[in-house]
Amino acid sequence: MLTSFMVTLVLFATPAGPQTWKVSGTDVTFEMSSEDLRGLRKGQEVFGLQSRKAEFLEGFKSEPNTDTSNWDGMKSFEVLSVVGPWVSYEETEGGYTGGAHPYAGSRYVTRDVTKGPDGFSLLDVFAEKEVLKALKADAFVRKHITDAAAFKKASTVEELMESLVPGQECVGFEYGLEAVKHSVAFHHLERGKVAIRIAFGYANQVCRGSKFVVGLLLPIPPALRPALEKAARREEGFLMKDIKAAGAPTVTFTWEPSSAPRP
Repeated sequence: MLTSFMVTLVLFATPAGPQTWKVSGTDVTFEMSSEDLRGLRKGQEVFGLQSRKAEFLEGFKSEPNTDTSNWDGMKSFEVLSVVGPWVSYEETEGGYTGGAHPYAGSRYVTRDVTKGPDGFSLLDVFAEKEVLKALKADAFVRKHITDAAAFKKASTVEELMESLVPGQECVGFEYGLEAVKHSVAFHHLERGKVAIRIAFGYANQVCRGSKFVVGLLLPIPPALRPALEKAARREEGFLMKDIKAAGAPTVTFTWEPSSAPRP
């Protein structure tokens, strides 16, 4: 086990006082400051950023006598939007812990704090036909069509993704269904619709660290309108366009070997 290390926690956010709000119709309360975002149910944390520090450190434990002098690591969480019980954030990481290559990645994650890690799916909230229609109309998506007939015929998001190629940008459309379901953020309201952002990952390790964000404008389901409007007014949460004004936190953990002599 690694016995000597140094950990630095860096926090970035627009200065703002602590905020607390209860999500209407639920038992969820959020507490947000420049240093953290926590979701609570019956006083117990069900979502948090600072509490992920221990998990981050686990990745830097090593076997005895392992040379970790060239290891390093970073992981950050930037909150993008909070709508009802849904938290969207950008998770970015990079570093080296041995092996042939360093690692790097950036993705959006959407969590329903009343459910498990994969409890939120965009296709459970919006009609798939509306999501499919918006994706088919997007210029960036259309740029990557490999089979025009299959693209036109596609009746599900999964079929649509199968008709696309990574292209020179190395877009990970082969994992696109999961991105559409779980890697989204709510950006703003416009003409009775909601603008969302979907982050697609990279296709292979040569392109590690890349992320591709597609914007869609979707009709708002009646059941979702109250939560979106409250977030737009920053009464309960906030939308992505307002992250600075809302004082949304970014928490960054870094690790590097200690320069101090071992006992």
